[in-house]
Amino acid sequence: MTAANDGQFRRLCEMLGIPEIADDPRFARNAGRTANREQLRPLLVERLVTRGATEWFRLLVEAGVPSGPINTIDGGLAMADRFGLAPVVTLGEGDRAVPTTRRPIGFSATPATYRLPSPELDEHGDELRKRLSEPEEPEEESHGRTR
Repeated sequence: MTAANDGQFRRLCEMLGIPEIADDPRFARNAGRTANREQLRPLLVERLVTRGATEWFRLLVEAGVPSGPINTIDGGLAMADRFGLAPVVTLGEGDRAVPTTRRPIGFSATPATYRLPSPELDEHGDELRKRLSEPEEPEEESHGRTR
């Protein structure tokens, strides 16, 4: 979780049942919270241990405090799926079809495509070895091609 501004910190304290902490001069502003972190941390932890991470996540998000659980890979994918993000796509077809993660950023004008699976081991090896063994063309004849 993060309370990156004074309003979020106040909502966090209210959610934790310790609203008076947000008015404490040591913690009222972000600079004070940073300077007095060693005093603040145990006050927050004392309240956070009273519930599980999943319950706090739900409550904090509802209160407008940015937070999220620390997930394993499968836990992160399951969470993204619950949010409707469809984190897994299938590349290829038939026997070559493999699941993989969706790109995390989408662009409307240039959407990601998921047509081809990763190549099999050495699938393009002959072609690559042939190209790499060809002598390089002189600079003036390369017509902008680079290797």
